[in-house]
Amino acid sequence: MKKLIAVLIGLGLLGFASPGFSTSLYDHQAALCASVTSSQPSAWVLQRLGQEFFDQESLRTATDYPVAVRSVFTKGEDSHVILVSRWQGLEAQQSYTFSCQWIDPDGQTYTMNSASFETPENLDPGIFFTYTAFMDLQKDMKEGEWTVHLLLNGNLVDAKDLTIASE
Repeated sequence: MKKLIAVLIGLGLLGFASPGFSTSLYDHQAALCASVTSSQPSAWVLQRLGQEFFDQESLRTATDYPVAVRSVFTKGEDSHVILVSRWQGLEAQQSYTFSCQWIDPDGQTYTMNSASFETPENLDPGIFFTYTAFMDLQKDMKEGEWTVHLLLNGNLVDAKDLTIASE
């Protein structure tokens, strides 16, 4: 059974743009991580991951946060892969759709999710919006090199490579 949950939350910090993808007025950051606790981290925890979380990438240690940034996930050991992204510079009174497309080693879409919302009229330009997607790791999933595409309004803005391995 494939399961994917999306959470959309907001907070205010500073971000940066990823080169080589769709250009726009917004800035974003994204990281793949796994929970180091036995349960899935709450939206409250994920929205409070600060700039240093994204800056450190794979150098983070498991004790720094309840989630650890990494690119290798092990079936039976990790229960899910989490993509955390933060966005700044979105326009007021606009509709946005965030999507996450998980692509297996054969190049096929394993699953996809999305979340849509409209920004308020009085949007503070310093506000960050956080989009988080979870993919549960199943024992029957293909092992190997996967890719996750992060899209905003259907436009590819980032891609992260990950490896799914067995115990």
